[in-house]
Amino acid sequence: MSSRNRRNRNVLDEDEIEAGPSRPTRRTALRNEGQKRRRRDEEESEASSDEGSVSQHSTLTEKAAQKLTTEELERKIKDVVRLALFSELRKQPIKREEIVKKVVTREHSRTFYQVVFDKAQERLEDIFGMSMAELPKKSFVAGGTRKPVGNKDQTAKSYVLKNILPQEYRETNIISWEKNNEDIMGLLTVILSLIHVNGRVLSDDQLTHYFRRLYLVDNDKFDLEKLLSTFVKQGYLDKQKISTDQSQNLEKDPLEYRWGPRAKIEMPENNLIKFIRALFGHDAPPDLDKQIERSSGIDLAS
Repeated sequence: MSSRNRRNRNVLDEDEIEAGPSRPTRRTALRNEGQKRRRRDEEESEASSDEGSVSQHSTLTEKAAQKLTTEELERKIKDVVRLALFSELRKQPIKREEIVKKVVTREHSRTFYQVVFDKAQERLEDIFGMSMAELPKKSFVAGGTRKPVGNKDQTAKSYVLKNILPQEYRETNIISWEKNNEDIMGLLTVILSLIHVNGRVLSDDQLTHYFRRLYLVDNDKFDLEKLLSTFVKQGYLDKQKISTDQSQNLEKDPLEYRWGPRAKIEMPENNLIKFIRALFGHDAPPDLDKQIERSSGIDLAS
């Protein structure tokens, strides 16, 4: 070892001795500084890559829009808006593949899809006060316990129109509902409330029991079996057959009802709690909200 190296080594040793256990040595400080610099360079590189991806996507979108004439773009936007309104009128989901068929042709690539979709979304929000909300994908649940689906399958690749109007405009008589539709939607809200306060799952026997208590069985006003089938078809309810050892001896498989994907979009749980509280009126117990949360299976500590 040369005399210069020995002197440098002695300096470092002295620094380490003087630093003691509570002070960082020069070597440690240099090492930490190098690690910080590498982390900073990596973060800057990742940020630059993300910005490049966003910029590239924006550039492709702008180029795609420029290739469309004003008349073509307007026609495709109107087509998507009409499809959304028509599907909602029939309580059918707006499938993404149907939107693609309206937008993408042989002359236009799929890059046009996002351009037209975003413009149609703006038109729906500005004029109709509604927004296309993507439906969550159904996931199997047992005993009221939710089983999350994978990140790639969290949505069903279809949409429903969601009301985005401020609350004060929702409570006015802007729309004249037919009396029959009011009664049907009222019954649906009651069913969703019963499911919610029974651990988010309700068997068909339990539901029939509640219908009897509400004097709805053999009621000429409602065809309950048909209405339940309609609610399932529209996506408000999710119906599943359950198989148990006892069910093998039954003529018909027992059923369970849960909230469907459309109900999760259109009926915020806070609104449902307000509805239940309104039913109780002045007789509502002080801890009604906590009782509802406990009955629905929500962990109050979370």
